[in-house]
Amino acid sequence: MRIGIDTHAAERDGTGNGSYIRGLVSALAALGGDDEYVLYGIDPQHRFYANLEPRAKVIVRGLRPRAAALRIPLALALASYRDRLDVLHVQYVGPPRHRGARVVTVHDLAFLHVPESFPAVQRWRLRWLVPANARRAAAVVTGSEYSKRDIHATYGIPLEHIAAIHYAPDSRFRPVRDDAVLAALRRRLGIRDRYVLSVGRLNPRKNLLELLRAFEEVRPQLREPAQLVIAGPRDFRADRLDAAIAASAWRADVIHAGYVSDDDLPALYAGAAVFVFPSLLEGFGLPPLEAMACGTPVVYSSAGSLTEVVGDAALPVRPGHLEDLSTALLRVLGEPRLHATLGQKALERAAQFSWQTAAQQTLDVYRRAASTR
Repeated sequence: MRIGIDTHAAERDGTGNGSYIRGLVSALAALGGDDEYVLYGIDPQHRFYANLEPRAKVIVRGLRPRAAALRIPLALALASYRDRLDVLHVQYVGPPRHRGARVVTVHDLAFLHVPESFPAVQRWRLRWLVPANARRAAAVVTGSEYSKRDIHATYGIPLEHIAAIHYAPDSRFRPVRDDAVLAALRRRLGIRDRYVLSVGRLNPRKNLLELLRAFEEVRPQLREPAQLVIAGPRDFRADRLDAAIAASAWRADVIHAGYVSDDDLPALYAGAAVFVFPSLLEGFGLPPLEAMACGTPVVYSSAGSLTEVVGDAALPVRPGHLEDLSTALLRVLGEPRLHATLGQKALERAAQFSWQTAAQQTLDVYRRAASTR
C-alpha cells in the first residue's frame, strides 16, 4: 500500500499539529512492513525527515508554493496522482480532488466552540472546509472519544467512520534528575524559585489570563516564594496576556519564556512544582501528558477531552471558576503528600500511552479506508 501524508506541520515547532504528525510518522516508519510512505512537506531537508527510521520505505517530497491555499488544492492533488497513492492522510483540510482514499485527522472543533480564539479569516475558512473534508473522507481520525462524539453530533458523520486514537508523549519526555541540567535551564530562563508552569500556544483558548489571576491570588498566601512560568509561541491575541502581565502586581514573579526548544522542554517540565493546563477546550491535550511523563503533578481543566486523557492522575478544575484553580494550586504547592502522590500517578498514567499503538491503529484505518475506494 502506498500512503501519502501531508507532513508540512512537522516542520513547524511549538504546535500541537506538528507534535502529532511527527509522533505518528516516526512511529509508522518504525513499524516496518511493506507499506510505502510518501511525505509531502515544504522543506525536504528539514531535520525531522533525516531522523526517520532509515530502513523504512519513505519518500519525502517538497511541494510549492508555501501558501496552503494553493499548495493543498493544487500541488498536493497533482502529487497524489503522480505518486499513485492508495491513501492520502491530511489534517483538517485536503484537496477537493485527489488519488487515494482520504483519511482526515480532525483534532477538535475549537473553531466552532471557542471562536474568539481564532482570527476571523481562519475561523470562517475552517467552518467551510473542515465539514466538507470530513464528510468526503473514507475515515476521520481524532484523538479522543470526546472529539469523536463531538464530530458525530456536529457533522452527522457515522460513528463507525470516526476512529478515536489516543496520541502519546514523545519518548524524550521522562524525569530529569540531573541537577546540572535543571540548574542550567533555570539560569537561562531567570528562574530563581520553585515554579508553576504552563506550556502551549499563547492563545485565548489556553485560558492563561485565568491562570495569571489565580497565581496573583495564591502567591501572597504561600510560605515559600514561587514563580509562574508561561512557555509557548505567540499566537492570536497574545498581546492581551502581555498587557495583563505588565499590569500585574506580581509581574516580577512571572516569566514569559516564549517558545522553548524540544531539547529543553523535558527539563522545564521536570523542574516544575506543578504543571497547569486550564484550557477552555482540547481534542486531546499533549502538554499535560508530556508533563506527567516527566513526573510532574498536573492541574487541568475538566473541559473537553482532558479528563479522558489524564484519568484520576491529576487535579481537575472547572474553567471559568477562578476559585477552583486557586484552591488546586494551593493544595499542590502546600501539601507535600498530595504532590508526591500526583507525581507518581502521573508517571503511571503517561506510561499507558504509546505512539507505536497509535501508529498501528492508524495503519489499520488506512487499510480499511483503502478497501472502500
